[in-house]
Amino acid sequence: MQITRRDFLKDITLAAAVVGLPGWAINLDEAPPATLRASAPAPYPWQWTPPQNLGQGSPTVTALNRIAFGPRPGDFERVQAIGVDTYIEEQLAPATIDDSALEQQLAKKYPTLKMSAVELYQNYPQPAPVSPQERAFRAFRAGEQGIKPQQLPGPQDVIQELQEATILRAIFSRRQLQETLADHWSNHFAMFIGKDAVKWMKTVDDREVIRKHALGKFGDMLLASAQSPAMLAYLDNHLNVKGVPNENYAREIMELHSLGVDGGYTQKDVQELARVLTGWTVKQPRRALLGGMDYTDAGQFIFNANQHDTGAKIVLGVNFSGKDGINEGLKMVDVLAHHPSTAKFVTKRLIMRYIADTPPPDLWNRAAQTFTQTKGDLRATLSVILHSDDFKNSFAQKIKRPFELVASMARATDMQVEEMRPFNATIRAMGQGLFLLLTPDGYPDTGTAWINTGALLARWNLALITAYGRVPQAKVDFKAAMSGANIKTVANAVDFWIERILHRAIPDKDRQKLIAALGANANANFDIARLPDLVALILASPHFQYR
Repeated sequence: MQITRRDFLKDITLAAAVVGLPGWAINLDEAPPATLRASAPAPYPWQWTPPQNLGQGSPTVTALNRIAFGPRPGDFERVQAIGVDTYIEEQLAPATIDDSALEQQLAKKYPTLKMSAVELYQNYPQPAPVSPQERAFRAFRAGEQGIKPQQLPGPQDVIQELQEATILRAIFSRRQLQETLADHWSNHFAMFIGKDAVKWMKTVDDREVIRKHALGKFGDMLLASAQSPAMLAYLDNHLNVKGVPNENYAREIMELHSLGVDGGYTQKDVQELARVLTGWTVKQPRRALLGGMDYTDAGQFIFNANQHDTGAKIVLGVNFSGKDGINEGLKMVDVLAHHPSTAKFVTKRLIMRYIADTPPPDLWNRAAQTFTQTKGDLRATLSVILHSDDFKNSFAQKIKRPFELVASMARATDMQVEEMRPFNATIRAMGQGLFLLLTPDGYPDTGTAWINTGALLARWNLALITAYGRVPQAKVDFKAAMSGANIKTVANAVDFWIERILHRAIPDKDRQKLIAALGANANANFDIARLPDLVALILASPHFQYR
């Protein structure tokens, strides 16, 4: 794929139209810089590059790009000094890492994060339906009176706060493994936040299921998810009652959450498990006697014995008399959590997240054995994975998905961000809207799913917007980063920014491409006006797209 520099350094308006970047990328207060509109004879240097052509990495670079959402300035030097294994141990114990500054910021900006489902229902109710005629009349009166229509708090605010808080944590949290794991488990126990009551309950699920159990026992997380009102609402188990069982959740807890599609269960097992889980439901808001809504205990898990199938059942060879009520479901969740297929499936997904799209067989076996021996201890299992030579030697085996790319770009450039909404819109426009996938299988974690012509153009234009400081309510001071450095020539600048962003040397042919793209020879004086071009080219390079 050959793209000229004219294509790359183009007007942002056209770029946004081509790749569907959000409106903020085109609604700018001033015209794009002349360098965005001008053509240049040098070709845009990058074609897609396979990992073996990227040069040499290091365990430090790999650790910071996998355990974390990429390094911030100073991270590489610190991990290099203390050692990768020490860094891994720090991150495996997030409670020992002081993140109080971020927690204070989260509490101030996003009050919904700590609210109960009842509080979320009460404070962010579903807006009453408004007819098109009434909506038009209100807009007319508002215009006539010169006022902006009042936007009342609603579930969309709850969704937006959770999405933005997730991005803020990814960029600024010192507990980076905790954040990459939150992303991983949210994808493992995926749900569409826009469905029905999930709008109010996913925030609680994120807090009480995903984050609470991310480094605990897998069985505890599986049970917490099985009793999560958000999950039961998303996969329709609140509709699962005796006589008319709903199989949605029963199928997905086996196929996607525990055993895996090849885990040894049958359609009969799905049907029988659905019967076991009848009566696992959610307390719904109800109309109060004197009008309004009664939210007492709304959004809470309950077991409704009257809806439970009391007939005999057999699931995966386990017999149930039908007389044990909720204990049938509790037992089956425990069976699934400790099944040999679950050990293989869960560790495969973890290895795919942290090492490679295809898990190394020996490590996979060792991780599954540890998972089994420790009864699903995720910290112990991750320790085996992250301390392995397979991990340390897996440079450039993973492609950054849009969320990872945006967060890593902000971290690499030391971006000071006041508003997360532009990032949220960008991630969504690039195809990975947080908690917005309609299907329960989660976003793919393989590179081939995210690299194509349109996706690459979106990535390149994001690099351009970042390098030119065009992200609204965000500041990047590239000149300040160079203060004190002895940068006189083009070669000096290229080498400085390669090290600053990538923290490693790149093949000389790629280094020469950067020099040539700046339209100068290596020993020419560096024109500071070309600094955004240089930063953009490095951020857009294949070297930055791998993690």
